[in-house]
Amino acid sequence: MTRGRSDAIAAGPRGSPAVDLAAASDGDVGCLTCGDVATRMRVLSVNGPESLALCLDERERRQTVDTGIVGAVVPGDTLLVHAGTAIIRERA
Repeated sequence: MTRGRSDAIAAGPRGSPAVDLAAASDGDVGCLTCGDVATRMRVLSVNGPESLALCLDERERRQTVDTGIVGAVVPGDTLLVHAGTAIIRERA
């Protein structure tokens, strides 16, 4: 099943979202529920015990991101972030 931009988001294995980050070339993918966007961000540093990461978006803006949904991340990973929460992880 396709959601949002048909070239960017589709259902993945076991119903999890699968995102082709390359297809979302503008860095943003819209949310059908709230209309907000998910933004591609690169992990700069990690606070593992708190499930938080300091990330940088493509416009050089820094944001602290909750990584609890995606699990452990490392600097250099690319995340798709929605409402301050990482929803997809792409390994570096």
